[in-house]
Amino acid sequence: MKTIFNVGDLVKFKKNSWWLKRSAGFRNEGKTYNPDSLVLVTDDLVSSQQFFYGVVCGGDGESHLWSHEEFDLVSRASE
Repeated sequence: MKTIFNVGDLVKFKKNSWWLKRSAGFRNEGKTYNPDSLVLVTDDLVSSQQFFYGVVCGGDGESHLWSHEEFDLVSRASE
């Protein structure tokens, strides 16, 4: 079953996430994300079962478009 994230959820990169390999030169201005980087879901794109917007905690503060399959749920907003 596919996990769909909601606004306020905390997620982290999967250990084999494409973003961990590509982040050094894309979206991250030379800094590398790591599997412990947390992302706060800021928009769950109700019409999308694949994408969400989120902000990397401790990052640049800008909301980015991410794909669900690259992340694991850490904590639901309601917990």
